[in-house]
Amino acid sequence: MNPHAHAMPWSELHRNKEHVNLLLSGMTPHIVQARWFGGKAYQLKHVMYDHVLHFPFEDQLFMLVIIEVAYVDHPLEYYFFPWACVKRSEVGNAVVLADWSEQEVIVDAVSCQSFHRAMFDHIIGNRQLTTTPGRLKFDCGIGLNTSQTYLNSRNPGVDQSNSSIFFNDKYFMKIYRKLFLETNPEVEMLKQLTEQGHYSHVPAYRGSLIWERKGTLPVTLALMMYKIEATRDNWTTTGDELNDFLHAFIDGRFSIHEFVFEHVELLAKRTAEMHKALAIATRDKEFKVEKFSPEYRQWLFHHLRDLIDGRMALLKRSLPHLDEEARSMAEFFIARRGVILKFFERIQRVPLKSLRTRIHGDFHLGQVLYTGGDFVIIDFEGEPESSIAERKIKHSPLKDVAGMIRSFHYAVSAKLFFSAETSEMDREKLQKAADRWFYLIRETYTETYLKELGPDQKLFASKAELNFLFLLHLLEKAIYEVGYELNGRPDWLKIPLKGVLQVINELEKYES
Repeated sequence: MNPHAHAMPWSELHRNKEHVNLLLSGMTPHIVQARWFGGKAYQLKHVMYDHVLHFPFEDQLFMLVIIEVAYVDHPLEYYFFPWACVKRSEVGNAVVLADWSEQEVIVDAVSCQSFHRAMFDHIIGNRQLTTTPGRLKFDCGIGLNTSQTYLNSRNPGVDQSNSSIFFNDKYFMKIYRKLFLETNPEVEMLKQLTEQGHYSHVPAYRGSLIWERKGTLPVTLALMMYKIEATRDNWTTTGDELNDFLHAFIDGRFSIHEFVFEHVELLAKRTAEMHKALAIATRDKEFKVEKFSPEYRQWLFHHLRDLIDGRMALLKRSLPHLDEEARSMAEFFIARRGVILKFFERIQRVPLKSLRTRIHGDFHLGQVLYTGGDFVIIDFEGEPESSIAERKIKHSPLKDVAGMIRSFHYAVSAKLFFSAETSEMDREKLQKAADRWFYLIRETYTETYLKELGPDQKLFASKAELNFLFLLHLLEKAIYEVGYELNGRPDWLKIPLKGVLQVINELEKYES
């Protein structure tokens, strides 16, 4: 008999927390090494049972295990870790997690084809399963119904922060590993854009799995979308286009191909269309447009003030480690705290008739796929540092526009300042070229965006309000990026600092 054999039936495992915890302790090395585990930078305290939900299908019973991960110096996190019990002879490509009996092993269900079939079958059937506690709600979106049949499925070669399943070479399912204790905004956004806004430049919503619990918020476990045939994101595409600009610049020419402007114009149109789709008339309070209420204005000012103070505290601690140029830029930024706060304070008192909507929230070139002839916008989960509740707050759509403008600034700065071909070139000359390219692209993108919204748009009440909100969110984004680079890529810190300084210069004109 296998020394790891378990006396209890598989169906009773969920009743024995100690046994689940014993299994989890043996699986901990697998968990912490998994691509989807986000706590690698923190000291682990324990991995424990939180809930185990039954998911029966044909002659199998899957255990949808929700685990609690505790750290020494970081808040609790929760992860989705579904299990299947299979015969050793039937493991195939499934990832083995533990022994169960002499003949059976526990595998990660996401890597198990019978689990794939179960998920597909339940979503197209629009099914609901009672579990303890609550229920599992499988939602079938428009465009997917019982006329569809399961043909095949596979896991892609590499997972990231979530896990993936491809069905019938046509549909893509995202299994959320790290869980938030409320509905993931990506599900809401794609469903709204697909079924209400009829916006076709996102992966079309096709279904989801939500765990609903009485007296508390629902938890998103999976999202099914239409599979997009695209091999590159727009960060890569823009980088390729910048190569031509870089080589022309080295040869002494300032040259931007016309197709670059055409791409930027098309992206701006798709951005405006997305925002119009999110601003359509609806009774759904989650997506109904709102005014700049006193409560929102106060929340936004406090958010901006906390952002400035947090980033400046990080910068001050980092000053001794920065090179002369970066330190000079950082000190200039720190010295302008009063100017920035005075500008941000305007959000509490200036008259505003513009409107707020749900937005993408983490909009940059890497969130846009290029299909060869058009663009598809992806990843609507929102800003990573924000809570789920904060990601669902309605903002000016200009926050997305500012995010894309900052991404263009990153693209040209990275290409000109971090390319081997320019390593010996005069930095002032490089900066002038980067600025010229950036301002041309920025003007093209913003002008096309506003033109596509049209003269009858209601989102922005006036040119003055538009300019104010655009500068506010452009500065917010650049300040946010300062912290991101300090924590991850200190060599790139000059890019957001330059962005901050550019907006501060515009503010001084704005104030005059």
